[in-house]
Amino acid sequence: MRHLLSVPLTLAAMTLFAFPAESAFATGAGAHAAITITSNAGFSACSCVTSGNGTAASPFVIGPWSINAPSGGTSGWSVKIDNSKGKITDYFNIFGISSNYNNTNSTDPTIWLVDVSTATSITGTNANPTTGNNLGIGIELDKSSNISIDGVDYNKGNGTGIFINGSTNVSINNSKLKATCTLCSPHVGDGIYAVNSANLSIGTGADCPSSGPCNDLTYDDGFGIWLADTHNVVINQATADANDTGGYVLDGSGTYGVTLENSSSSGTGPICFTVNGQKVNSGYFSDLQGGLHIINGAHNNTITGDSFTANSGISIASGGNGFYYNICTGNLTQPFSPVEPGMGANNTFSNLCYTSTNIASLPPSTCKS
Repeated sequence: MRHLLSVPLTLAAMTLFAFPAESAFATGAGAHAAITITSNAGFSACSCVTSGNGTAASPFVIGPWSINAPSGGTSGWSVKIDNSKGKITDYFNIFGISSNYNNTNSTDPTIWLVDVSTATSITGTNANPTTGNNLGIGIELDKSSNISIDGVDYNKGNGTGIFINGSTNVSINNSKLKATCTLCSPHVGDGIYAVNSANLSIGTGADCPSSGPCNDLTYDDGFGIWLADTHNVVINQATADANDTGGYVLDGSGTYGVTLENSSSSGTGPICFTVNGQKVNSGYFSDLQGGLHIINGAHNNTITGDSFTANSGISIASGGNGFYYNICTGNLTQPFSPVEPGMGANNTFSNLCYTSTNIASLPPSTCKS
């Protein structure tokens, strides 16, 4: 499998919080058991709050902590805030949670918010590199809103980097998300997977770098970003290069109002490796290999200022390729069925560098020879 050099985590947001040495607060920065909060009372009972009083002006701060085992001992989460019973009205932020354990269950989230609607930031959370980042999902948001994610690092997880499920008003900035899997099935290997969600801002923060990517989604075994029936999204300054399946997928008639700009997906495609004595391709078995696929009626989206080059499959495609790029059999494009249906109407394209396309109306590539 490919290897990525360790990238220093951007944690400018770490300076946002001061942790006063008051007896009412936990000390922070040391080891802590996995944290589960289901009501306002949980913030005091957990001995995990290091500052704040739970108001909008002074949210509770959970962290920094080193979590050395998941909630179930060998599986589970590091931090779960569950408001499914409506008993959490206090404000809180999660800061500096380092998950220092292995968990091969690809569906276990490390940080998990359920039905949280108060403005919440998640900053500086990570899987400790000394454990190989060997965890499941990095962050999962279920039916939550007003969530800001900044400076998180899930660099080699066994599941999706960030899973956004039925959630709204979510921002993601300055983060490294790399999902790896040996024999992959969707959506285990995606950097960001959003379904039935809306109003997402990915790489639009004021603290994003002026040049270069704001979110690094390279080397995922699946896709950098997959949006399924998810609308009103801006993806800016994202890099999804060298992924084993592809870069970006806009999927479903409920996917509209997406702007994908100033981003890249280059050099994608599987590699051949051996499992149990058999040669297999990395990534998904799919006809969506390539830079960008707009499928299943996704409509009214804007693609501008992006680069999609040197990808296996098709650089920019409506629907599926109709074939699978099988590097283990000598780069053969074997027929694939059923082919994913094509895009809907009113998708616009401008100022794009690309190698190949099946969209006849696409403007000429802007790549410089």
